[in-house]
Amino acid sequence: MQAQRDIVGFLSAYQEIWHKFFPDLHRRGQWHLVSHLCVRARSGAPVGELSGMVKQVFLLDDATVRERLGELYRLGFCTVDPADRPVSARTLVVPTPLLSAKFDGHLIETAGRLMEIGMAGRAPRRHAPTQIDGETRRKLLGALDACDQAWVAALERVLESMGLSVARRLEARRHLLSPSHRLLTLLALGDRYGLPPQDDGEGMLADDMAAQLLRLQRQNFQTTRDHIAALLQLGLLERRAGRALRVSLAETAAAELDAGLAEAAEELARIAGMLGGTAAEQDIDRTGISHGPIELVPPADDANRILVVARGEEPEQRVALGSAPLVIGRAPTSGLVLQAHEVSRSHCRITAAGDTVSVADLDSTNGTFVAGLRISGEVTLPQGVTVQVGPFRLYWEAGRDTEATIPPAAAAAGRGRRRGTG
Repeated sequence: MQAQRDIVGFLSAYQEIWHKFFPDLHRRGQWHLVSHLCVRARSGAPVGELSGMVKQVFLLDDATVRERLGELYRLGFCTVDPADRPVSARTLVVPTPLLSAKFDGHLIETAGRLMEIGMAGRAPRRHAPTQIDGETRRKLLGALDACDQAWVAALERVLESMGLSVARRLEARRHLLSPSHRLLTLLALGDRYGLPPQDDGEGMLADDMAAQLLRLQRQNFQTTRDHIAALLQLGLLERRAGRALRVSLAETAAAELDAGLAEAAEELARIAGMLGGTAAEQDIDRTGISHGPIELVPPADDANRILVVARGEEPEQRVALGSAPLVIGRAPTSGLVLQAHEVSRSHCRITAAGDTVSVADLDSTNGTFVAGLRISGEVTLPQGVTVQVGPFRLYWEAGRDTEATIPPAAAAAGRGRRRGTG
């Protein structure tokens, strides 16, 4: 069972890696959309193409797919072209540099875990790749696809053995492919193979499983209990003895999943053997010390950020964005005062932290618009993307403090007055 144990460990680690890089992407279909945009459609894909792909797997309706795309847009992970027209099936969705960088970073970390399990005892040790190109992306996605295919095939065999009708099998399959049901099954597999977390009882506590879903996918306890009940009803999980609800993987399901994971292990070992290189093939300097992997997350930009503010034909204002959030509004206490009746007293807030700039609407009357779409709450603001605040257009760019027409101290402190809290 070592091969199966390795695969379950790899899939569990991948859940953690994805959560690390994309903590806000935990809904059905988001992984497929992101992977397609970052591997097969880096120059963009029509909404119709993306919709058809996700609907084929999850049977989601068009409105839900567009809602998922809207979530990516609000996080600054994609743009739409043309931006000045209603979204249609022909609208092009283009991944932003932020999304591409995060996706490649998560693949580099995934490659390291894949090399650990794929080469263990199967071939001479090789170093994980430190750079991501198109071919490496396809290979790594192929590894994940191999796990998915083995997983789906095993679940199909389990459902067929239950004598369900075709329609009920289709509906059950759609639910089992959802992130929450999949994670619950993965937790049960981990318990079967002795992977942490472990306790002294038989099976897993449902509350412990719920805690994992709450941490990774923000599922509340009651929803998780409902999902566990559905898996019990389907026969994938079995209840164990005890006052508290404890469950484990059903033996009938375990046999099929064992076989599927063994098939996936062979494919992952093959793909791992095609990645990276031996020590002699790595970029090693004369001291014999490897230069090591590249940064997994885009490093913070050391350049200062300048907020450009424009209104009609008036001269532009250039405001240095400091480490403190900049509140924008009509009130004299705002960090940046914009005088227009369409602007609320505390309209929005721009924050530059690390390598990310974000904008948050502060319940303004007329709204804050990013790339022509009204936002709610806080969203990532990529460089050069326009924010509309009443008649004012704002965007940020890398620059120097000397380029600012409003000094950072004045922008952060409301020109010497107490800055509003927003």
